[in-house]
Amino acid sequence: MLRALAILLACAAVLPADSLIPPLDSKQAEVTRRAIAEFKANIRGPYLRIRWYCKDGSILPPQDNPCKDKGGGVQHAEMGPAARQLAAWNIHAGTILTGLPYEELLDAGHYHHRLKELVLEQYLIEVDQGWIYRKAVSYRGARQIEDEEQAGRDFLTRLLADPQWTARNYHLATQLVRVLPHGVADSTIQKARALAAVAAEQDPRFQNLRAKIHSHPGVEDLAAVQAFIKDKSPPADAVQTLQSLAALLRTQQDPARWIPRLQAIARQLKATPFPGLIAELETAFREGGRETALTRAADLTIAIRDTVTTANNGRRNLLLLDLNSMIQEKAFEMRRPPSVTSRRAMLAHWFEHVRLAAGAGLLSPRQLDAIEKEIAALTANKEMDAAAYRRSLRYLNRAVEWCRATVQRDFGPVAAHYLPAEPAAAGFTDSLVRGSAALPLANLIEVLATDADRQSGLRHSLFGQEASAGVAGLNPGIATGRFGILREGEESANVDPRSIYVIPQTASDLKPMAGILTLDSGNMLSHAQLLAANLGIPNATIPSTLLPDLEAMAGKEVFYAVTPKGVVVLKEKDALTAAERKLWAAQPAAARKRIQLDTSRLRLDDRQLRSLSNVSAADSGVVCGPKAANLGQLAGYFPDKVAAGLVVPFGIFHQHIDRDLDGSGRTLQAQITEMVGEAEKMRERNAEPAEINAYVYPRLAHFRKVIEAMPLLPAFEKEITARMDAMFGPDGSYGVFVRSDTNAEDLPEFTGAGLNLTLANQVGAKTILRALRAVWASPFTERAHDWRSRALIGTDKVYPSVIVMRAVPSDKSGVIATADLETGDPETITVNLSEGVSAVVDGGVAESILISPDGGVRLLQQCRATYRKTLGAKGGFLNLPPLGGDTLLDSAEIAQLRAMVADVKRKYPPARAANGAVLPWDIEFGFEKGALRLFQIRPLVRFQELATLAALASLESPNASVRVSLDATP
Repeated sequence: MLRALAILLACAAVLPADSLIPPLDSKQAEVTRRAIAEFKANIRGPYLRIRWYCKDGSILPPQDNPCKDKGGGVQHAEMGPAARQLAAWNIHAGTILTGLPYEELLDAGHYHHRLKELVLEQYLIEVDQGWIYRKAVSYRGARQIEDEEQAGRDFLTRLLADPQWTARNYHLATQLVRVLPHGVADSTIQKARALAAVAAEQDPRFQNLRAKIHSHPGVEDLAAVQAFIKDKSPPADAVQTLQSLAALLRTQQDPARWIPRLQAIARQLKATPFPGLIAELETAFREGGRETALTRAADLTIAIRDTVTTANNGRRNLLLLDLNSMIQEKAFEMRRPPSVTSRRAMLAHWFEHVRLAAGAGLLSPRQLDAIEKEIAALTANKEMDAAAYRRSLRYLNRAVEWCRATVQRDFGPVAAHYLPAEPAAAGFTDSLVRGSAALPLANLIEVLATDADRQSGLRHSLFGQEASAGVAGLNPGIATGRFGILREGEESANVDPRSIYVIPQTASDLKPMAGILTLDSGNMLSHAQLLAANLGIPNATIPSTLLPDLEAMAGKEVFYAVTPKGVVVLKEKDALTAAERKLWAAQPAAARKRIQLDTSRLRLDDRQLRSLSNVSAADSGVVCGPKAANLGQLAGYFPDKVAAGLVVPFGIFHQHIDRDLDGSGRTLQAQITEMVGEAEKMRERNAEPAEINAYVYPRLAHFRKVIEAMPLLPAFEKEITARMDAMFGPDGSYGVFVRSDTNAEDLPEFTGAGLNLTLANQVGAKTILRALRAVWASPFTERAHDWRSRALIGTDKVYPSVIVMRAVPSDKSGVIATADLETGDPETITVNLSEGVSAVVDGGVAESILISPDGGVRLLQQCRATYRKTLGAKGGFLNLPPLGGDTLLDSAEIAQLRAMVADVKRKYPPARAANGAVLPWDIEFGFEKGALRLFQIRPLVRFQELATLAALASLESPNASVRVSLDATP
């Protein structure tokens, strides 16, 4: 499968993350699993009994109509005790709309969790034989369909009367209209996919056809299902399911089935422009051919979105979204272009599906505009060089990732919340994507992206097979080692640093390894990505569909390379030719030389607390780390943009550990030096990593425990408390970030990004001093030690200074790289940001843009965060729903960023790589009520071993002279 489809499949792996609601603990998950199983087996499902709910608030037994004299009422089931317990844990199984207050169902404080549960519940019903209603489907009176439809209509009408809400949540709105009862039939596409999945469970021989219906559905599926029933003699339960599937597919293929409904909607919209658009679509469908009909469908779905997101007529908006559902379903059937066509025609056809994806809410107007501009620039050419063609196709391929990110934002958290108790939730987001306009986007761009690679002479190769655009190189590098696969939740396992691993995501706590194949590329400026790029660890994305083939190679010795242009080569080591062995054995990437940590300038006798404004770059590696030194210099250049802070120098930490703290008769510093020396001896004799770890890890744990518990020297505790009162205010009136800053990070040869601890928004002197000790202890974690030991010699001389910095309540925050991370262009700025405090480096789908020298903005990714962090009054963070909006930065904020970067380049002493090249800067920033704030600056260290990069280029076989004609067939 190709990259685009791989992006869709990534949705199936629901990843745990911070959320607006607490996740289920292990006990809650077990109770929920048992309750769901009991609901499935119970003839009443999650319900206890039928009751009358009167308008005066009374609840009465179901005898005649006891609410008659109480203002009226409704009858429906009462939730059982188990269901009420699950609801307390935000698992609202069996929701009944009738009588449910609007605000309770809206659940705005949890970013509409309850609404999203309704969409998930419908999916589980379809794929799991009725789910919790498996036996309760005939429980009469549990739900009165007329009441439920009325409640659904009332809720949707009120919801869709708020165009601001609809504009921010358009994709969610389309899904709610699809699943909430309000008198309109459900989508047959989702039902067909669900029935195919059930049939495959009932008869595993149907699995291949099920996969075809999920990934590449077509008119031929009906005949295939009928042939399966006839030729395979499936079991009785599967026959019934397959017959239902065949009937549904037959209904789908009836060309006239949707015309009467279309005409009825047109009559209800007679006072609007829509009857004309509907008539054009109907005419195109009858007379104009598939391509014309697809264009008219796209025109109509975009017009619907424009109206629904600007008008406050809830009833009409509901009717329009019902129409939109019909159009999306019909267009899904028209997704395939003619079998022989030009690149230009394929791009035109693909762009209609882009517009349909926008009409479905999968793409924002901003994203649609970005793709339209790229298409226009591309198709303005009759022909172009292969490299430019490939760059353009790589950008267009982002549209599929953008669709996936929308679905994951809207429904990833609810699926993740259910997953510990309901494994079937794992397929939910994947189902939503595959049943939408995103599927033809993926399938069509696959062909063009593969064509672009082929024209450029680039070939991915995985174990002898030419791979597709589903594979993409991230970090260049070379590795040889044993091949392994880490499962979900295994990232913190005792991995072998000499091995090459497939991992489910680029984890924030990633341990060092020889090479990485990741199912999710993550953030280009995340700490894990920076570490991998820094050390030349090859890293590439792969589609999850390749996992079965890759699993067969587990345990074997392999050769793995990612070239500077992103070509990925993975083969068994035994398959290397003699010439290849000679070439790659000479490269240093697999066993990169470690550098000696420079401690010649350390002043451990300097124990003076300093304000940030009193340190500069000259103090780096002398009294404090480069983070504090660079930040102090930044404060000197931008005094109004850097918050107040105190710097605790190396010498104070050394003074505290150069004591006998554990009664051993030796100072802790002496014990650290002994441990590092012994570990170096073990490496010199090529000891196994497991043997080294068995010696090192228990000692690291001891050091951490002792440091975190040690008493602070009284004079120091008194001084820092007084300085904080003077700088920040009365105790408890402020929060600070307590940040580690060692002499072994932000070096030209090694970044060390994210290895040591930062404790956010610490409030109260006792809490801050406890945090100080925890930060001092953090360089002694296993992960920090492993990464440093891979790059540095002399790690017994690693000392943390600490920055105690006033917390800033940023409305949005992020990271700037003063270069284009893909091309290396130093005149372009890369910006990643999200809403809230400390928003990007912790992960998530951040806004990502390029700002060109003329101020132009190129969208790489729109923010799709599921929450935003704010500072808690008593410390820590509060997670709140995102505010939304199509863009995060306004023109004034972009102007501030450009001016700041220009000032940094003009004023700041450049950092250089080992080869003398000027390094771009990595700058953490935020905006507080429109004012720019700066939190950190450091060199952006990338892998710079030129001999290795030159050798890697030999794998690329570029075809730079090829000209690509857009009017030719790919």
